[in-house]
Amino acid sequence: MAISAIVVLLIAITGISPKELIWARGINTAAGGALALLGYWIWPTWERRHVSERIAEMLEAYRKYFHVLTESFTRNETSSARELDRARLRARVARTNLEASIDRLRAEPGTTAEQMNQLNALLASSHRFVHAVMALEADRLHTAAAPARTAFRQFATDVRRCSLCWRRGFAQARALKDFPDLREDHHALVQSGDQKIERYALVNVEADRIVNSLNTLRKQVMDLVRAKTAA
Repeated sequence: MAISAIVVLLIAITGISPKELIWARGINTAAGGALALLGYWIWPTWERRHVSERIAEMLEAYRKYFHVLTESFTRNETSSARELDRARLRARVARTNLEASIDRLRAEPGTTAEQMNQLNALLASSHRFVHAVMALEADRLHTAAAPARTAFRQFATDVRRCSLCWRRGFAQARALKDFPDLREDHHALVQSGDQKIERYALVNVEADRIVNSLNTLRKQVMDLVRAKTAA
């Protein structure tokens, strides 16, 4: 209605009668809206068919962000700031796409409160993961460089494997059984290196948050896959 009013106003400035414009614009708007609704009724685009892929895309973007960050830890380099910025931006875009997808799903008929609670809980767990990764990035910038521990390399490798388990898991629930034992990796990480080194201590704390969030995400993804299979 607001756009129609602006169109009528702008064209009326040229000298055409507003009364004629209002009728013509009203008929065209109604016809266009009817065609759009008809097209959606014949070829509906259900968001529920795409939300799983949006989740996988976000988790993959988070994995790449984590990979770029851990590589900079391993190499003890600060020259990868631009690459980190790009990875962080891609992760933010993927998260925004998922949030928009969940909002569209909420408006679709047949969507239950339980489904929305599951998706919102999954989104919250993914936020905890990426916040821990961002905290690791801040630790890298504000702590003295230290040699990368072997246990940290193993931990980083297993975290990156998680995304592959998730992507396969949306198609096959038993694929999530290949999920690596991140808690055991964290125990090995804590026991390695001098805990008096500030960087090691901070990494251990954020790694614990990462393990908690990813283990929770695993259960939530499995619940979603089971619900999708049952439906």
